Amino acid sequence: MRIINNYELYFCKILYSAIPMSMDVSSNQFVWVVNQEMGSIRADYCTIYSPVHAVSTCETKDIDETPVVITLLLTKKNKFGELDFWKVNDEPIKNFFYLMENVEGSKNR
Repeated sequence: MRIINNYELYFCKILYSAIPMSMDVSSNQFVWVVNQEMGSIRADYCTIYSPVHAVSTCETKDIDETPVVITLLLTKKNKFGELDFWKVNDEPIKNFFYLMENVEGSKNR
């Protein structure tokens, strides 16, 4: 378990801005890594079996130009649940800071 990092917070803020709710995630949020290669994280209070639902997504690309889809998932109580990263060719993400520079936009889901 660790504290959420800056690039994860950055994507959470972008994705939260696309939903019609006043929400945010704390910079002191503890998370655990769900998928080390992709970088997906879950809130410390959100076990692997806790139901979450997707509310916002955006697309970016990795340094090798492969698209990466990032999705914000909330718990049933509308708290931060998971930040899911998925590189469409299922290879590990190479550069998270490059992802930040190439976000194409976010939209409600």
